[in-house]
Amino acid sequence: MTPVVPKSRWLLHLVFWILFNLVYLLLILQVMPPEQAAIRMAYASVLSLTLAYINWFYLIPRLFYEKKYISYFLITILIIFCFSWIRVWIEDQTMNILPQMQQLPAIRYAFILFSFLIIWILSSLFRLLEDFLVSQRNEATLKTGKLETELKLLKAQINPHFLFNTLNNIYSLVYLQSDQAAPMLLKLSGILRYMLYEADTTRVPITREIEYLKDAVDLHLLNPADHDKVKIDIVNEAPDLMIEPLLFINFLENSFKHGSLAMPDGYIHLCLTVKSDLVDFSLENSRIPGESNEMNKGIGLNNIRQRLQLLYPGRHVLDLQTTEHSFNIRMILKI
Repeated sequence: MTPVVPKSRWLLHLVFWILFNLVYLLLILQVMPPEQAAIRMAYASVLSLTLAYINWFYLIPRLFYEKKYISYFLITILIIFCFSWIRVWIEDQTMNILPQMQQLPAIRYAFILFSFLIIWILSSLFRLLEDFLVSQRNEATLKTGKLETELKLLKAQINPHFLFNTLNNIYSLVYLQSDQAAPMLLKLSGILRYMLYEADTTRVPITREIEYLKDAVDLHLLNPADHDKVKIDIVNEAPDLMIEPLLFINFLENSFKHGSLAMPDGYIHLCLTVKSDLVDFSLENSRIPGESNEMNKGIGLNNIRQRLQLLYPGRHVLDLQTTEHSFNIRMILKI
């Protein structure tokens, strides 16, 4: 339900009172001539409006919301009886009351009291409903702001981890005076530009995230012997697809950290399939038998779980499987 906004509130009030008075006029035209019906509708409308907005602007916010319920109901009853007496007095002074109504004053007073009671109930319901919708809108706004703040904090925890590992690798190249040092610095520059400027938005093109992953892989492959142990299969059928940035990097970082590429049979296999409504990411790496299962722990994977819950509630699958010789990750996002 769309909350009532201040700009449209008074228009809704105006429409309500026009319809209310129109129905009231049609009813009293059945028992009295048009001239008297118009006079009766005029003073009845003034009294009804006064009662409604005393309740709206004063009684509910000053008494009901302050939990002064006894005072609220006593004052409301007193006002309704006073307004009923005023209306009876005006009718006696300005109109010819129907003979049957003069003979049954109790019914006449009950009818007038009932009409003011209806006005009080409607004004109370509408005020409480409007305040409820406004509070829901404010709560949603606060929740959205909280989610954005949480996402920024979670992404901020990702970047230093990746940067720390990459600087260590480039330091090794510089120390060994490798010709790869300059190209790797250039790739690092591009990665930092991506993380600081492009990834600081809500979504990025999937093609940029893929380029980022490829550059990250290159920064980790210092040893030429490791190239054949790392396999990347990427099928991108939706290059214009927008996705939240930095969703895959933690998995990749962990695979290089725990992938045991130094072993003769060590390996890392990354597979990414992108379709118009689906992103299927899987990553498998070798592990040393008997090694503690640290890949299921740590800040990085916890961050990914939190981000997926915030960004894709009910629209994601994250499956982590550990065997004696391998660690497997499967993440599916329904866009």
